[in-house]
Amino acid sequence: MSKQDLSQLTIVIPTVSRPRFILRQFEYWRSTSANIVILDGAQLPIEIPLSLQAPNIRYIHTGTRFNERLATASQYVHTEYCALLCDDEFFTVSGLQSAIQRLEVDESIVGCVGRSLYFFVDQGRFLLKDAYREWRPFSQAATDLMRRLDEDLPPNKTHKAQFAVMRSVAWKSMYESAYATYFSSGYTYERILNLQRTIIGRTELLECLLWFRSMENPPISNESVPRVAGRDFLSWARNPEFASEVAGYREIARSLLLAAGLPLSDALRFEERFFVDGVQQTVIRKSKFRKRFRDKFRQQLLVWSPKRMRLFVKRHLPNRLLAISGWQGYEIDKMCVSLAERGTEFDRDEIEIIRKLSLKTAGRSVERAG
Repeated sequence: MSKQDLSQLTIVIPTVSRPRFILRQFEYWRSTSANIVILDGAQLPIEIPLSLQAPNIRYIHTGTRFNERLATASQYVHTEYCALLCDDEFFTVSGLQSAIQRLEVDESIVGCVGRSLYFFVDQGRFLLKDAYREWRPFSQAATDLMRRLDEDLPPNKTHKAQFAVMRSVAWKSMYESAYATYFSSGYTYERILNLQRTIIGRTELLECLLWFRSMENPPISNESVPRVAGRDFLSWARNPEFASEVAGYREIARSLLLAAGLPLSDALRFEERFFVDGVQQTVIRKSKFRKRFRDKFRQQLLVWSPKRMRLFVKRHLPNRLLAISGWQGYEIDKMCVSLAERGTEFDRDEIEIIRKLSLKTAGRSVERAG
């Protein structure tokens, strides 16, 4: 396989009502050999200009719910490897190639993830920040199911599998079951997905830049995939209104563990770690986040007058995420130095391509509702 050959990879991109970001995907992927499948759940299809269309990119307007699109996406996957990608995000070609090469030489692993950067455009500047550096790999000893479950389930944690490059057999199985049932919180699916990944086999964390995580848009939240207004995972899990959904959710987890051959006592024990300890872990994480935000806000109040504070916010914290988290991104040069110091492989030219497309997208008109 040549360095640029991605013909054995399918990338599934679900979308709804974000046409300018879909056009950006056409621009990015049309010069590659990767097989791109875009599944649009909007009411009306997007018009794709002839100048952007490419034989390796399929745009399919389904008009169906988010979970239905992903539960049935396997019908469009006819390659050896597969991955999911958000409609406003990027994979690097070099990172994808590294993942595929690793999978080709080691049959004991079912997928690979790489390093990630947040990116966004702020007042004409393309900015970056390290993402998910807390991710941990499975140990080399995690070849058996019990060991993998112990390393991945709360209070322990490895790395997410939602955006891993997977062997297609594993990917299809994971997505067909994880998204088969609709839940009233959009944050439920990836937890089941991670659990099933851990059951199927070990994924590997590569020290190469693979995934660019967009901070350009808030997460899509609608009836199809609700995420706000009491539909975050914690609120959903605690709301008596959704008690039957929660019970069904837990039953799916137990069924997956039992189907993997675990004795009932072990399946019940790991399911409790998956759900009960998972809820508690979310409580702790949110509490720490609120404390960091309160402490930073108090510090700023002590330092800045109201006028200077407003000026500071306008100049430095216009982004939605920055406004609540307090961190800023870095220019490409500084980010490349940081990646090199951490030993993360990357291609500077690829980052420049993503920068240009992001700046171009930021200059386009506001997209229609869908």
